[in-house]
Amino acid sequence: MTKKELIAKIAEESGQKKADVEKTLDSLASVAAAELLGGGEVPLSGLGKLKAKECKAREGRNPKTGAPVSIPAKMAVKFAVGKELKDALKG
Repeated sequence: MTKKELIAKIAEESGQKKADVEKTLDSLASVAAAELLGGGEVPLSGLGKLKAKECKAREGRNPKTGAPVSIPAKMAVKFAVGKELKDALKG
């Protein structure tokens, strides 16, 4: 599903204009990014939640040459699936 298709589907189901849905999704992305940068969580009702996770620096290997490579620490986003979505996917 593309962003355009998602916007159209949400607009159809909610009765909102496509432009309003697009603004809402863009706002969600910026608010979520700000919250995750601060180390918080973003609940997504009916789906689950996004969590910020710190990945420590580690030593890796170049798969081609086998030479050791230093991998720096970074922040990553983890999605924890909620019970509603998990149950819906079971069928």
